[in-house]
Amino acid sequence: MGRQKKPYPTGHFRLRCPKNYDKTKLYPIEIEYIFGGRAIRRNMNISVLVADWNPNGNGGRGEIRASMPDSVRFNNLLLAKVNKVDAGLNEYNQKFPGQVNEEIIVSFLDDKPITRKDRGEDFIEFVNKRLDSEYSRNKIGYSRYKNGQSAMNIFRMFLIATGAGTYKPDSLYVGEVSPDLIDKYIKWRRDFKNNSDATINHSLTPILKGCEAACALGLIDREINAGIQDMRIQEKASLEAEGEKEFDGHNLTKEQLAKLVEFYNSDTEPRRKEFIEMFLFAFHACGLRIVDVMTLQWNHIDFEKRELSKVLIKTSKRHKIPLTQPALRILRKWQAMGRRKKYVFDLVKDELSLNDADSLYRARNTATKCVNQSLRVVGEKLNFPFPLSFHTARHTFAVLAINDGLTMTVVSRLLGHSSTDITEKVYARLLPQTLTAQVERLNYSFMPEDLI
Repeated sequence: MGRQKKPYPTGHFRLRCPKNYDKTKLYPIEIEYIFGGRAIRRNMNISVLVADWNPNGNGGRGEIRASMPDSVRFNNLLLAKVNKVDAGLNEYNQKFPGQVNEEIIVSFLDDKPITRKDRGEDFIEFVNKRLDSEYSRNKIGYSRYKNGQSAMNIFRMFLIATGAGTYKPDSLYVGEVSPDLIDKYIKWRRDFKNNSDATINHSLTPILKGCEAACALGLIDREINAGIQDMRIQEKASLEAEGEKEFDGHNLTKEQLAKLVEFYNSDTEPRRKEFIEMFLFAFHACGLRIVDVMTLQWNHIDFEKRELSKVLIKTSKRHKIPLTQPALRILRKWQAMGRRKKYVFDLVKDELSLNDADSLYRARNTATKCVNQSLRVVGEKLNFPFPLSFHTARHTFAVLAINDGLTMTVVSRLLGHSSTDITEKVYARLLPQTLTAQVERLNYSFMPEDLI
């Protein structure tokens, strides 16, 4: 059985001189490490005659002969350097087994501080600590906590089964998680565990949230984390997944919208007028849901580009839409009022964290109830045939846009749906009349005279 290869090299010294050297010339001594077949060298700023250099001295490391003046002091300097680098590599290898590479060796040779960006954090332990913390603070329930632990145990099995572990067969550092690794994990769960896409997505949740937390701490690069977050499997479009329900027929006509504006102009209750402004903003902002109006932040608005860009709360997908002049005028008015530094409309306090699911849920329910109660009174005063609610603004935009000629594809994108299938499912009852209107616009009249 052969001798086991050392996981990191040890240093030695060489004299940098040509084959046909000059006996009277001084040549520099270099410290050298061989890694991966490549020589990594640094000048020691000590030069000697070839006759004063012994390449086999000091156990094969090389040393200066006693024939050179002050040889003892110079040899001590050489030994101090090589021992320091060797000791550093040994300590690093013990802390991060199998992670010594050319960059690490260069860092030690140049006396640069050696630190891993991920601080040597084990990824599975990092995620489990996060689950423990969230459970102890009542951020997640018991079932979600246990499901997360179970998912990480299966991830550990995956590392062992595929040899994807690094410093241990069942472990890897936080900084070693990548989109390629997650893709390999997804394929493993499909091929060897026979899991459905929904089950795999469920098991990815603690992993993706762990990577998000690691990125916030600077343990993972933003670009890598962004790629990891996109690894969730896109399931087939469904109304539930999109946070939608079938259209209930509650939408305002253009005449009813005009009546709502007239009511606003004469209304004497300031807060109710503000709710109407929010309703009209949702309509002009391509049917934004109340939870997205409620959580709209000033940094989501680009006044120069006249566009809105935010992650939708119900779908967790980035949504970008153009802002019309009416929508911009409403935003400018609220900007001038300066009610909130963070959120546009004062339906929630600036202290609300969108990462706190429970607080967000309570705030959404409170805001929705308050706004809808006020809008219901307005609808009754205007004799609308159904209870007016904030969601009516979304349906109103969609119906008017479709009836006024926008394609289903465009309307789908403006509403933030993942595909036109969702839009068609929601507004299925509109399709027959929409198709009829589209065909009539063709106005084909290729008919024999006796049939006209």
